[in-house]
Amino acid sequence: MEAFRIGEQRRLSFRIKVEWSTKLKTKKGLVEGKTRDISAGGAHIRCEEYLELNEPVHMIIEPPDREPMEVAAIVIWSDSNDESNRPRIIGVKFTKISEVDHQYLERVALEEFKARLPAA
Repeated sequence: MEAFRIGEQRRLSFRIKVEWSTKLKTKKGLVEGKTRDISAGGAHIRCEEYLELNEPVHMIIEPPDREPMEVAAIVIWSDSNDESNRPRIIGVKFTKISEVDHQYLERVALEEFKARLPAA
């Protein structure tokens, strides 16, 4: 797959804004959250707990129109661990995702992208 640019961001897949429930299994226990956006390669998650950079997590992502997806990921971005900064926003990169789930995310994101294009 070719990379493409949107603004200043270099992406390998389309990213869409969705709010899907997520459960993250971390070294601290279970953390619940919601996606802010997602692509076939990763997601931004809003949650109540601070997660450390490079922390591996096992995620259950619950799209509204299909069975939940189970993926392994690593935290690649996290906002401040300042106690006043709630809820937290983290960025995760998927490290293990089934081909079926990967294709689903690519299809949903592409459909959303196409829906936003001006009519020809």
